[in-house]
Amino acid sequence: MKKTSLYLLIILSLMVLKTSVAQDPLFSQFYNNPVYYNPAAVGLNPGLRARFNIREQWPQLPGDLRSYTFSMDIAERNIPGSGGLGLVVMSDNAGTGYLKTSTVGLSTSVRVPLQENMVTQVGIMTSFVQKRLNWDNLVFTDQLNPVYGNIYESSFQAPENGNIFYPDFSAGGIFRFTESSNVFSAIQGTFGLAVHHLFRPNESFLGLTSPLPRKLAITGDIILEIDGGGDKLYFQRQESSKGTFKFNPGFIYESQADFKTYAVGVNILKSSIYTGVWFRNRTTELTKSNDLIFMLGLNAPLSGNTRMKINYTYDFVLTEIRTVTGCSHEVSIILELDDFNIFNRGRSSGGFGFSNRNYRSKQELECCPF
Repeated sequence: MKKTSLYLLIILSLMVLKTSVAQDPLFSQFYNNPVYYNPAAVGLNPGLRARFNIREQWPQLPGDLRSYTFSMDIAERNIPGSGGLGLVVMSDNAGTGYLKTSTVGLSTSVRVPLQENMVTQVGIMTSFVQKRLNWDNLVFTDQLNPVYGNIYESSFQAPENGNIFYPDFSAGGIFRFTESSNVFSAIQGTFGLAVHHLFRPNESFLGLTSPLPRKLAITGDIILEIDGGGDKLYFQRQESSKGTFKFNPGFIYESQADFKTYAVGVNILKSSIYTGVWFRNRTTELTKSNDLIFMLGLNAPLSGNTRMKINYTYDFVLTEIRTVTGCSHEVSIILELDDFNIFNRGRSSGGFGFSNRNYRSKQELECCPF
């Protein structure tokens, strides 16, 4: 039994390492990590948004399988055509001391209004990536004994350099529209497409050619608001109004090399409480889902135009691998300041970097979506 468990852990560790090299980190709360998935999301909503996300993958396995991201974007409406500026910092651990990836990315976007109720944005991100591999912690086949496990020294000669650096580039686009009806006080739809690793940087540690596969991310969601209080402009009312009810179905599709996955589900906001349920799968058959994802969160207004959001998701693994890996956890903390901007153009403000709400462009597209 011990020998079987040892081999199983070795196989899973190799799967983690192989997957981490060929696949970007995946987040269940993709809707709370928009700048990471699409640089066109920079400045899509007014003001400043700062987001911190942490995901713990397979907690029952030995090692630190965690991914962290911090992102921030600032919208700028006082410069024609400007969407905003963004920053993404990511750290991804594939096992204790095995492989660690650190990324710093800078994003910018351009905003193109189509009609009063439609807008598009395109964005690009330039990233600088460092990958570190600890060769001493790897297990090679010539180290294994069929009875006693890992007892031999390997003949593999590890290279002196365990670090690689390379630039990386991503691009994306987003389309958003707003409507209203007799049933819903506001309807807002957002659809995006992004391509990551445009030039397929070489990530080989051995001086060989190992291009990073491109990644395609397609996202979409529709927000249906009931009894929003009559005025759909977010900055003129409190989102935490007792009568506010928002229903938010959505999806994400990701494709990178041979790894393809999609998730569909719905989030609900009632007063200040978030709930949600999602299915994630690697096939088109919904009855064969790999994960059932539950979300619970809090929207805590700090003032009329400032709020903090805290969300937790629990990924319940539906396959038998759950008995060995456990279920994944993810937490996001978001701070939103709707009135923050960079250039006031001499307008009166409520403090440095904060514009007077009376000067804001009264467009329904500036409504804070969820």
